[in-house]
Amino acid sequence: MSLRPRLRALCVPLAAAALHLFGCQPEGSKTDAKPAAKTEAAPTKTDAPPPAPVAAAPAAEPATPAVAPDAAATAGNGSVVTLIEAGAEPREPLRLKLTAGQEQAMVMTMRMGMAMQVGPNAMPKTDIPPLQMTMNLKVAEITGEGDIRSEFSLAKIEVLPDPKVPAAMVDQLKTVLGTMNKMSGTSLMTPRGIVKSADFDLPADVNPQLKQTVESMRQQINQMSVPFPEEALGVGAKWTVTQQLEQQGMKLEQVATWELKGREGSVVKLASTIVQTAAPQTITAPGMPPGATVSLDRLDSSGTGTTEVDLTHVAPIKGDMSLKSSLAMTTDANGMKMPMTMDMDMNLQISGK
Repeated sequence: MSLRPRLRALCVPLAAAALHLFGCQPEGSKTDAKPAAKTEAAPTKTDAPPPAPVAAAPAAEPATPAVAPDAAATAGNGSVVTLIEAGAEPREPLRLKLTAGQEQAMVMTMRMGMAMQVGPNAMPKTDIPPLQMTMNLKVAEITGEGDIRSEFSLAKIEVLPDPKVPAAMVDQLKTVLGTMNKMSGTSLMTPRGIVKSADFDLPADVNPQLKQTVESMRQQINQMSVPFPEEALGVGAKWTVTQQLEQQGMKLEQVATWELKGREGSVVKLASTIVQTAAPQTITAPGMPPGATVSLDRLDSSGTGTTEVDLTHVAPIKGDMSLKSSLAMTTDANGMKMPMTMDMDMNLQISGK
């Protein structure tokens, strides 16, 4: 069995980062000799981390004094929300205001290109056919605690034509991804957009090759939400969201920095940057050939984006994000070691109504 398909699967965590940029979680920026900002640990979940918004936040020094941290970093898949700057007056807490029964459709379009080098052999860049997913979301219940229980379903997944992509690859993807239609699930989140739980059901005939990818999509679904800080925010507010993730057998840290760029009624405009890093480690992805291991030597991934969130909608109504990633790995197949690098660029667009 070739290692290449398994290594391609390692790009899934990077795709998850893209969705993170559409939620409402920012990336952390380091400060020099500045007072500590207020930090709050979001509830943890065993199978998926909370969502986050999108946008490239320009570097800027906090304009208001910060507060000493009141919570330590959470373990596992928890998120730590840290307020960096409250922004200009007037300020107001950002909270989702949804009602049971309301519905929303959302379309996500992903474009991706990837280049690999195995030992001395460089493989030309491959463009993956554009994928477009249409999802239906519905608020099923507002609980007594004020939490939002939502239902979602994948109405359609399409492989879009692209003159740069061979027709055979498009047809193959259509066959594999077609089994994901009718995928559905539920989530429970707070009015601040912090996901408490999320899960989904797969069709009985789903392609076995997709099951592991779907497990990573569980986190991506969570990241369509928006964890806001507890405090009141004004234009120019900045906060970060830090997550410890485990996807496709790889442990990594994801830090997003968000800035509130503007607000018109219930619609807030966000910009964010995101950074993913990982320590050297052995990747324990299931399905590797017997006797084969893959060691991660380096992961560098960063992206920027913009997002519009309507506080009366379940998911973002608009977003555009770009991500560039580079991985260096070493494969060991029964004692034969081979260095490998992988470079990926991706663009993700979201529209909702």
